[in-house]
Amino acid sequence: MKAEMSATDARTFCSTSPHAVIVTVWPTAHAQAGSARAWIEQCGGKILHDAEVAIGKQGAVATCLALYSGEDWLETNCWYGESPLPTGPPGGPHAGARWKAALTWTQDAPLTVFVVDASETGGALWSSKYRVREQLRREVGGLGNCCVHLTDNQAAALDGRGARGGGYACDSSYAYHCARVLLEASSVRFLAEADADAPAFEERFAAYESWLAREDAPVGGAPAFVVSACVILSCYGARTSDTARRRFISGRSITCFFASVLQPAS
Repeated sequence: MKAEMSATDARTFCSTSPHAVIVTVWPTAHAQAGSARAWIEQCGGKILHDAEVAIGKQGAVATCLALYSGEDWLETNCWYGESPLPTGPPGGPHAGARWKAALTWTQDAPLTVFVVDASETGGALWSSKYRVREQLRREVGGLGNCCVHLTDNQAAALDGRGARGGGYACDSSYAYHCARVLLEASSVRFLAEADADAPAFEERFAAYESWLAREDAPVGGAPAFVVSACVILSCYGARTSDTARRRFISGRSITCFFASVLQPAS
């Protein structure tokens, strides 16, 4: 049965309740979302909100960077040896995030997000997660930890939420943070467009992280990854055609776009 709590109320619950947990089924295991739901309920968890969040493979690296923000392995890729890829370790910046994205986005499918009240679970979700992850991995034929992300117990973290992340322990991913990443429309829109190989990625992702880190950041205020051509061209005293006004550019296509639509200002 589908949970009835709205996304807005689910974000509020995650930001205030020490018992809030988010279980995310990665695209690799999309076919096993029902099994994940059954596991949550068997552990005594109450699912308050569920959603399928469409972020394609283009946004996979950015989503991993956002969900695990501040954790060192995203850059060092120090856990790669646990689940080597057939193609070898990723290169370039954010090697750990690229590795995690390769494991978790093998299917063209949405993420399935469950917001859970874990007050009656007695810790069962955390004590059973490794067993369940392995069961789901075998079902989908995946590699390593490719199926389910479970946020950590945030009972002690809510008072010091500004100090989250960092290190190699992988134990500081909390519901209040993940809810803003996955249950806020402007955040999802940014991540879906955030191509980690685009020249503008580092600058645009830094702006997104600044928004994400602000507890007082407005809902709907995540920056756009794609920049309006009309705004940029107007800064140079140029105008665009009616067709160009409806087009958008990213860092990768800006040069070609300017060459095709730039007109002298009258």
